[in-house]
Amino acid sequence: MTGYGAGRAETGATEISVVVKSVNGRFLETRFHLPKEYFAFESQLKKDISAAFRRGTIDVFVYRRGTSNLSVKLNREMAAKWVEAHKELARSLKLPVQNAALLERISTLPQIFDVRDDGQLSGKEKTAFLKAFKQAMQQCETEKIREGKAVRAHLAKILSSLEQVVLKIEKLREKASQDLENRLRDRLQKMGLENKVEPNRFAQELVIHLDKSDIAEEVERLKEHVQMCERYLSVPAEHGKKLDFYSQELLREANTIGSKANHALLTEQVVLAKGLIESFKEQVQNIE
Repeated sequence: MTGYGAGRAETGATEISVVVKSVNGRFLETRFHLPKEYFAFESQLKKDISAAFRRGTIDVFVYRRGTSNLSVKLNREMAAKWVEAHKELARSLKLPVQNAALLERISTLPQIFDVRDDGQLSGKEKTAFLKAFKQAMQQCETEKIREGKAVRAHLAKILSSLEQVVLKIEKLREKASQDLENRLRDRLQKMGLENKVEPNRFAQELVIHLDKSDIAEEVERLKEHVQMCERYLSVPAEHGKKLDFYSQELLREANTIGSKANHALLTEQVVLAKGLIESFKEQVQNIE
């Protein structure tokens, strides 16, 4: 289920923005885009997301604007030794000592300045960040629920249409059987064998052909699968994977009926059924 949520918090001179986006997917995948100050929170955020989502790709974007945790310390002892060594070199070579150039040279030495990032956040900033993340998650969840209701209604409409098509297929089954018998008789008549084939022999051949083209079991299973899907949709629980499984079973039965169908009207209804099932299968990917 797709969703979007945003959260914002401030603490002192630091501003925190959190955006949570979810898109459809068969499995749960989390992707974090965090500033380095918040890397330590990734494990906790992943647990919170797993508790709220079952499927989909979840992106978490966090933006932090404010003071840095960097600290710069001057190593005075090392700087003094570098200056003394530089002056001694200048004296030995009888060269003038240029203080500006010396200062510039020393400032580029990594040993002179100790730059550290302690990575320590204040308790207030941690609380503010988690609050903004929770707010974004709640908004995303609200959006998911709103979209979920719309998807549920659409799936119910598809199943209702599919149910009507299956009923038409069931009614056409008897007509298809009768048309098959008529075609066999017409074929014998055109071949001039109508009066030469014994009635029992003809009945046996007819039964064989009817058995090969019989779709009674497939139609019954189609009806049962549709009823199960409607039942799962009526229960406010996470049945996305089950509905995905039934969508495959629905398509399997429709394909079998299509392979057995030797009747124009029946084939037409099978095509309609497969179109509805494909739409159902596509929409099922949007729910958990």
